[in-house]
Amino acid sequence: MKKFFFIISLILVFTVVLGQGKLVFWHTQVEENRQKIINQLVETFEIETGINVDVVAVEENEMFSKLAAAKAAGTLPDIIEAGAETVLSLGADGLLDTILPTRFINSAATFYEGAARFVRTPDGESFYAVPFHGWVQGIWYRKDWFEKAGLEPPVTWDAILKAAKYFHNPDKGIYGIVLAKNADSYAEQVFTIFALSNGARIFDENGNIIVNSPQMKEALSFYKELGKYSAPGHTYWKQARELYLQGKTAMFFYSTYIMDDLALAEVQTKFVSKFDPKLVENTGFAPYMTHSRKSSFGQVVSLAIIKETKNKLGAWKFLNFMFDPENYVKFLHMAPGGMLPTTKEMVESPEFLKDPKGIYERYGKEKIMEIIDGLSNVEKFGYVNGKVFPEMGKISGAFIIGKGIVRMFDNNETPEEILNYWESEMKKVTGK
Repeated sequence: MKKFFFIISLILVFTVVLGQGKLVFWHTQVEENRQKIINQLVETFEIETGINVDVVAVEENEMFSKLAAAKAAGTLPDIIEAGAETVLSLGADGLLDTILPTRFINSAATFYEGAARFVRTPDGESFYAVPFHGWVQGIWYRKDWFEKAGLEPPVTWDAILKAAKYFHNPDKGIYGIVLAKNADSYAEQVFTIFALSNGARIFDENGNIIVNSPQMKEALSFYKELGKYSAPGHTYWKQARELYLQGKTAMFFYSTYIMDDLALAEVQTKFVSKFDPKLVENTGFAPYMTHSRKSSFGQVVSLAIIKETKNKLGAWKFLNFMFDPENYVKFLHMAPGGMLPTTKEMVESPEFLKDPKGIYERYGKEKIMEIIDGLSNVEKFGYVNGKVFPEMGKISGAFIIGKGIVRMFDNNETPEEILNYWESEMKKVTGK
């Protein structure tokens, strides 16, 4: 009898502590229309579970600093939706629960290996978070211009430079390419594919910082040379998108988030007076780059659970709710092309390809499948031969790569000077 009452008491305790209650959810979808959809999903979750959820939208570039401040203040959220760098950094600091994400990934849907690799712990046995959605980044280019000029697609360094020189005509407001030249995450994203396509790494297999290498110097030198044919100033993703839609550049770097901008009149006409219905047809996408080796780049955004949360059962329910097919596709359709599913089950779902605005239909199923499959092979600096180095999150959070690129263009510093700066700053923030 005593044992019976003891078990009942435990059940009551766990019901109070873990059952109902409250969750705090931070996400990076700051656009008003996306916040509206997320709030609708959360309201449904609250009705179904009785768990209240406070929702906070945070700018992607500010997520790392705001989490650091929340940690110091003891006000960390329960669940976050954040990019791989933020997740890796929090995981390295021991702030994330790995039990629930690992259980979810091992028992739920079939995740793309590339997506799951982005959130795997260094020992390879567990996961810091559950990959939720992702994107692939490459060069979008005016295929019709290239074909008319008899130029090869911009997938090799030589082809990229040749095309940039050919189309560059600043006197007429036309730039050969738009490079990232700002101290932000976009600059790191763009430069990464150049570096990896030349075999340049930040870490070796033992986690040592090897950024000051001949391969990285060559990549920086090429980037600086290519900058001669880029739009001027501290260019970043918004300017790149606008210049392309305005027909003022032949090439620009962007993720698959650009797909709706190319296809929808209401987006195009924000930047141009007349909608070009053939822009999708006339636009090519180079999902990889090659020099000494072939490389692709992308991002995976995950759902992570803070280790100290007092409502782990609620967090578990939230994970299951967000991956429910009906809820999952509603979330992904907030940004067709930009939010690619990380599970093969969703990719194969007819509902996924039927986005409300018909964007996927404009591109065609075959092209969509090719783009999504890029998630199987994407690379980033923090991953070397199957090993994960969470310290990359600290480097990205400090925008060290972007700051170095700004110095190279603004102060005309040499690649050698930038490499010395990078090495010093990277060792400082990682403690290596």
